[in-house]
Amino acid sequence: MGKIFDLVEKHTSYRKETINLIPSENIMTESSRRLLCSDLVHRYENPLKVYGGTKYIDEIVEETRRIAKKVFEAKFALIEPLGGNIAVLAVILAFTNIGDKVMLVSSDDGGYPINLEKLGRKPIYFPFTKSKMNIEVEKAGKLILKEKPKLIIFGQSLFLFPHPVKELSETAEKIGATMAYDGSHVLGLIAGGVFQDPLREGAHVLLGSTHKTFPGPQGGIIVGNGEEEEKKLLEVLGFPIVLVDNPHLHRIAALGATLEEYEKYGPKYAKQVVKNAKTLAKELYDGGLNIACAELGFTESHQIYLPTKSIEEGRKICNTLEKAGIIVDIMVRLGTQEVTMMGMKEKEMKKIANFILMALTANKPPETIKLEVKNFVAKFR
Repeated sequence: MGKIFDLVEKHTSYRKETINLIPSENIMTESSRRLLCSDLVHRYENPLKVYGGTKYIDEIVEETRRIAKKVFEAKFALIEPLGGNIAVLAVILAFTNIGDKVMLVSSDDGGYPINLEKLGRKPIYFPFTKSKMNIEVEKAGKLILKEKPKLIIFGQSLFLFPHPVKELSETAEKIGATMAYDGSHVLGLIAGGVFQDPLREGAHVLLGSTHKTFPGPQGGIIVGNGEEEEKKLLEVLGFPIVLVDNPHLHRIAALGATLEEYEKYGPKYAKQVVKNAKTLAKELYDGGLNIACAELGFTESHQIYLPTKSIEEGRKICNTLEKAGIIVDIMVRLGTQEVTMMGMKEKEMKKIANFILMALTANKPPETIKLEVKNFVAKFR
């Protein structure tokens, strides 16, 4: 078939034999995944309805919007963003102007590395305590009143605990700031009714990518309840074109199908993801690894965190585990969303913890561990 086909086959075979703990990835159900290769992959849709042949496309888009609003208990759902980063950019452009201040979690504290200076906006960073891996509420409230940011963005990439949205909503309202919640990592947990409920706690919009704890196709979504917020967002996501022209209909269909499935199994899945994360964290901690926030129960999300002294140390851990058939990132965040989708529960988390401990503390040959991992994951495919 060609070299690219061969490489994809090799990749697929390789990853099927590993345990994936990267917290920003997930796997879709086979039924939803098939829609990514449907006829929709060839087609266009436009807000002005300039294309013919969209009889069923229009219904697909509207049904996906409807089910998204239902799942997230929102009055509007914008499913056009091609990724979580486009959703964030849409929110920044919709609710701020050049020169405005935007408050967010610093990338040094596990926030998303958004280059606001390139957009002509000034970043203001939340006071943050790494011992609790969260925003310092009192200091943040004072900073909001002092700096008066136009937009406040909650959420981060290294996301262990709910953010103080409710606690800071009154302060934000005093200065007329828009509060956005980037739930890219925890979107599936929010949709499943665990972690927190940003729209009921004071956030004006909830945004995120749709392929992390939410097991959909790679893409983005923005939901909310305000007519004014929807209007402003449509100015950058609608027509005339600013951010999105063709919203990729095969992705929207796959998102809609995943939302339909998630309405049924999402709450049970989300609860299990968190249970698995807590179990994995405790097993690793009891085995001698330095797991963050032990005194707080390690995590309330899908993630657990192994603090390192440097990127080099993180890279070494990442490489060591991959040789043993366990995939992580160099930040050494471990996520349980994909293994939970495969049907694993607390018993399997203890087994995975043992594999990790064998690789990092017992110095067992990685080739031996990798064979055990391969046999282990084969039962869940």
